[in-house]
Amino acid sequence: MKRRRLRAALLLSACLLLPATAGSAISKSDLDRVLDFSVTVKTLERLDPATARDYRLDERFLLLDGTVNTIEVIDPDESRYQVIVELVSGEWIGLEEVRSYRCLVLFSGPEYARVFPRRAPRDPGPRVITPNDRVLMVARLLEPVQLEAGESVWVLEGSYVRPLK
Repeated sequence: MKRRRLRAALLLSACLLLPATAGSAISKSDLDRVLDFSVTVKTLERLDPATARDYRLDERFLLLDGTVNTIEVIDPDESRYQVIVELVSGEWIGLEEVRSYRCLVLFSGPEYARVFPRRAPRDPGPRVITPNDRVLMVARLLEPVQLEAGESVWVLEGSYVRPLK
């Protein structure tokens, strides 16, 4: 009897909330204006700045997934905490070759001191991200930079990150 009442109460609350959330839902066209799902770490490697401006990618957020390769703390002061994360992804070419792609993502703010700690804790919590973790990120394009080896890589400004554990 209690279970039936609980199910009825949950169903009623869902029915009451549905119209309220449906009315405030974001439309697909509104979402497309602020978020681009088509860009991957692979496509970033081939993306030139002119194309990014033409498609207004610098005005939208990108949803990226990949593996954290390196984490470099730029400013360890917790109030100004800054960290650069190297995000990589890859694909098999045939059966013997793997091609990897990468970008750099800058995260700024005190909340990232807990997500990307300077030293990896012995028992990291579920929100702590360390090298080799798979992650999902929301970021905006900043600019491509030239590395010492003459390689060009995009730097992005991170807004959100979560581990895929």
